[in-house]
Amino acid sequence: MTIWTPQLPHDRPKYLGLADAIEADLASGALVPGQRLPTHRDLADALGVTVGTVTRGYAEAARRGAVRGEVGRGTIVVPAQEGGSPWWSGGPEAEGDEAGDGSAQGARPHRRMVDLGLVTGMYGLDPDLGAALGGLAARADVQDFLRYQPSRGMARHREAGVLWCSRFGVAARPDNVLVTAGGQHALLVLLSVLFRPGDRVAAGNLNYPGLMSAASLLGIKLVPVALDAEGVVPEALEDACAREGVRGLYCMPGAHNPTTATPGPARQQRLAELARSRNLLVIEDAAYALTAPQPLVPLATLAPERTFFVASVSKMVAGGLRVAFVASPPEQVERLALGITGTTWMASPLCAEIAAAWILDGTADATMRRKRAEAARRNETARKALAGARFAAQEHGYFIWLDLPDPWRAADFERAAGLRGVVVIAGDAFAVGQTPAPAAVRVSLSAARSREELERG
Repeated sequence: MTIWTPQLPHDRPKYLGLADAIEADLASGALVPGQRLPTHRDLADALGVTVGTVTRGYAEAARRGAVRGEVGRGTIVVPAQEGGSPWWSGGPEAEGDEAGDGSAQGARPHRRMVDLGLVTGMYGLDPDLGAALGGLAARADVQDFLRYQPSRGMARHREAGVLWCSRFGVAARPDNVLVTAGGQHALLVLLSVLFRPGDRVAAGNLNYPGLMSAASLLGIKLVPVALDAEGVVPEALEDACAREGVRGLYCMPGAHNPTTATPGPARQQRLAELARSRNLLVIEDAAYALTAPQPLVPLATLAPERTFFVASVSKMVAGGLRVAFVASPPEQVERLALGITGTTWMASPLCAEIAAAWILDGTADATMRRKRAEAARRNETARKALAGARFAAQEHGYFIWLDLPDPWRAADFERAAGLRGVVVIAGDAFAVGQTPAPAAVRVSLSAARSREELERG
């Protein structure tokens, strides 16, 4: 246990001062990741405050991502880059010095971390925003993009959405496409409109943490079903439907996050049949589908009357735009538009215009080709660096799913990596419901600023 007695301020609540002190000492190096903090009682006695004050201070520090509680160990300082959400390591400070080697004089410890946690769209290959803004500035209608527009999106943006959906093999029409403020917003709208609190939605037992966050926020119960190399196992889904009264299914049609599982045509056909026979509404999240090695066979083409297809631009074009397109059964479009109205009113017309322009003029396709090629090179780097290890990967994938040998636990491995300057995400973060935490970690290949940095990580 660390002997640590901070100075608390007199001009603000002591519990907030305690959280501030933890963050400050972590930044300065006075506290280091992995250290145990004093027990609530010991620190309260040392500071002359109540145990409740320490409890609130530790809780506030945990909310900020500076500490976490562990059964049997107490309160543990975490790596600064873990932050309040393990899939975000960022902000400008996390980018390090201009040379990218983290060796700047006076750099805070977290500036030297190699980020293999956050899955980004490889920012260095994003399209030229300056050129896009320059073109927009010269247009006579540029002010329109600062005005309120229809919640479902402007006509031109929905037409671009039709073209983008076609890249995934989905034939949509402008009148059944909606524009959302990114894929996460699309999930929130779909879950809130299609289901009610207490409804059960089946999902792979290891899954995208943003899905779990949205479902929890809305009071929707996720029912975990087994996965294999092709994603959701049909027999497991059928059993969940019979046992739990499931009303919906969430799935990723290619490069499932985190396992990289990708279904073939026969698997998709079986899932479509099950969705019909069990009257399931299907949310098909194609966040990584364009990185999959084979042409996609979406459920949206096999069961279009019940499938809601989410086509994001984040990973293949630019994440900061926060634009995605939802291809919906026609009879649900108005309800979904109301869901958009009730959350953000509309996706940003300015961001949607930039995304639409890039899709319509071919910039998005060219960017996608560059990113797929770079992802292939980064996968080769990972294969060489991890020779002899067991992991699942896709040729053009943005992440790998690394199995850990005995006796490693995922959380211990994540912590050990953090102490050595590398951020990875433990399998615990992806476990749905009561699914046992797997002895595996997700390793991002896309967040490192170069292949050299990736290899070092």
